[in-house]
Amino acid sequence: MSGSPRSSGELATLVDARNQRLTHAVRILSAEPHVVGVFLGGSLGAESGDAFSDIDLRVVVESPYHAALVNRRLEIPSSWPGFVFNEWMPGTQHCVSHFEPFGKVDIFYYDEARLEASPWYGLPIRILYDPKGVIRSLLDQSRGLHFAVSEEDVSHSISKGLAALHEAIRRAKRGELIYSQTLLDELRQHIMQADDWLFDRTPTTAVIAKFDERGSAEILGALKVSYAPLDAKATLRATAELQPAYRKQVVNLHARFDLSRAMSSDMKAFDLADAARNLPEVRR
Repeated sequence: MSGSPRSSGELATLVDARNQRLTHAVRILSAEPHVVGVFLGGSLGAESGDAFSDIDLRVVVESPYHAALVNRRLEIPSSWPGFVFNEWMPGTQHCVSHFEPFGKVDIFYYDEARLEASPWYGLPIRILYDPKGVIRSLLDQSRGLHFAVSEEDVSHSISKGLAALHEAIRRAKRGELIYSQTLLDELRQHIMQADDWLFDRTPTTAVIAKFDERGSAEILGALKVSYAPLDAKATLRATAELQPAYRKQVVNLHARFDLSRAMSSDMKAFDLADAARNLPEVRR
């Protein structure tokens, strides 16, 4: 039962393990001879985390040695207590490592020579190691900078959102229900992104993270009723539940960002989706 002594103790165990892991990580990383800074971002950096929050570490490395440390990004955390597995993308400069009892550490390695002032550094950050003042200087330079949303960003999102809507209907009509469900999730992400843009929310992390806490009432309502069983008719109903809210968002995005793309074409895309829902399903 939530809130019981047992559950409280279990959550406290997660927090204690994470605190120990953070202390260990900073000790190891700051001992690397060419690391000039370590800072903490995310919800822990903002001091708004909970027992399930992960550790978002950013490590600044002297430029000549940056590539070598990136090449060791899987090796470094694998020797830490409680290590279970790594996840990563080839060719990137970060690694996410998972630990017992149930936690993870996300580490980005930054090239000191490539650091530039950015509104991202205006978000809450906790400096953990900065002997040369590199991070402090970066934060000072970034103070007052604001996030800008480009027309290209908005136009790309609308195109992908409309494509996801159409394809979700097409796949449901063909009986490809699992694929159709993944497209519904893609559409939801573009709806969440649009909600953030229209309400001037500063990005803090991935679009979908903690959206339950910040989304507008109208969009949260549309999203909540759009989760459907693995059934063609239910999936098509979900697209119908999402479409009016998304259509309204697209109209508002055109007005807000004075988009050069044709509003009439976007509205036609919604009309085509309405018509496609009434088409017969393919019989296999």
